[in-house]
Amino acid sequence: MKKIASLLLLACATMLASATSQVASFSILQDDNGTYTVTLTDVVANDTPVGTIVIDGLEAFNIGTMTGLYADCEVNIQDGTAGTTWQGPSWGKTAVTMLARFNQTGQQVIDLTLPRLNSTVTASNVGDHYQMPNSDMEAWAASTGEPNNWHGFMSATGSYASTSQKYVKLEKSTDVHEGSTGSYSAVMTAKKILFVIANGTMTNGQLVANSMSATDTKNHAQMSESSTDTDANGDPYYMALNARPDSITMWLKYTQGTANSSYKASVSAVAFDGSYYQEPYDSDYDCVAGRAKDADIAASDWSRHAIAFDYDSYAANNAQAKAIFVTFATNATPGVGSDGDKLYVDDLSLIYNANVTALSYQGNDIDGFAPATTTYDMDIEGTPSVNDFTMTVQGADAQTGGIVQTTSDGGSRVVMVAVSADLLTATAYVINTASSNVLMGDVNGDKLVDISDVTTLIDYVLGGNVSPFVREAADLTGDGLVDISDVTALIDLVLSGK
Repeated sequence: MKKIASLLLLACATMLASATSQVASFSILQDDNGTYTVTLTDVVANDTPVGTIVIDGLEAFNIGTMTGLYADCEVNIQDGTAGTTWQGPSWGKTAVTMLARFNQTGQQVIDLTLPRLNSTVTASNVGDHYQMPNSDMEAWAASTGEPNNWHGFMSATGSYASTSQKYVKLEKSTDVHEGSTGSYSAVMTAKKILFVIANGTMTNGQLVANSMSATDTKNHAQMSESSTDTDANGDPYYMALNARPDSITMWLKYTQGTANSSYKASVSAVAFDGSYYQEPYDSDYDCVAGRAKDADIAASDWSRHAIAFDYDSYAANNAQAKAIFVTFATNATPGVGSDGDKLYVDDLSLIYNANVTALSYQGNDIDGFAPATTTYDMDIEGTPSVNDFTMTVQGADAQTGGIVQTTSDGGSRVVMVAVSADLLTATAYVINTASSNVLMGDVNGDKLVDISDVTTLIDYVLGGNVSPFVREAADLTGDGLVDISDVTALIDLVLSGK
């Protein structure tokens, strides 16, 4: 076997799928013949110590810009490495299904289902790659008293920054929502300075205080990848985005110094190309790819908020989503609110969807399709192609793809897959086609698969006269084409003697 370093295919880390299921380590390796082997070590499912599971000979397929591997097979489970009694080796041949996906930057996810235990175990090294740093507000900078990667007026710049730092606070709070796994939230507090309300504000960019007028856009939060400024931790006032999220969620608590139902807090998240953006914005920025905004947050105890990103309204910009710029304010309108208004923030998350809403074959909806039903049987003449199937998916950067696999009864299994941009959500739809009278590889129609079929197929690919010729038996790769890749597949089939 060989490791493809550019894909970082070998990864070992403890990954929990639930409180009772886990994988100690996993690897995805490309074999010398181009197929892949997936290994999950020390699998525990539903509190059952299963063992080490190895699935080899897997053919890769494209899921958009990702690579997928799918298996529905039986395996002999091996003993695990830890000192316990592993039960899997005593089961003999054990049915498993597996869907793995990985991308060119090294993120990988494997979902392994064990029907025997009615359990699915997930292994992943994605981590926080598609999330915002310190989104749980647990890490705080001692020098500024602000959450790491997030900023208030203690990190501000501008001619009035020092004045704001004396009054308008962003602080650590032990007031957290029910069910939180952390100890802290961030709280920003509005302050009345003379006759002006200075809104409490937090951003992952940098605050700028350059005017005594609350409504002057010289007072704003800003972000640019070209800025060399850093905060007290040495972190840039910039947050990269690796894919377009569909929504942003967070927990908020909003209290008012003086109760007023017209006062509303606000949240704004902007996906943009990284060049420069500020909020409140002083012009129409064509760098914006999408926006999620809620300027109508009423006073309430802790509650979870979900805000969808709008990309359609900004499609004409043709802007890439390379950075995410988030701001919170105790009031949606600068200078409005009351002294002592407080907005608490905790547990932000970017949500990436891959919701399949339709599946069709050659332009026609599959009979009885329902998103929650993942297996279908169809009568299809000859060998189907992935290109015959179309999936409709909701998800800004969701990816789709598929593979055709030959089943033991001579039929075909089409696997169509939808994966979210962060790789964590995936659904595989399996379309089983009835076995046909076509013997795959028997391109000359003599009911045998041998060297004469290789000669016939080579003649066909090179443009020679071929008779007889069974085209359905020649598309061994299932891509809808008959070409040199099918010649290679047929040679492997003949040499294997299967």
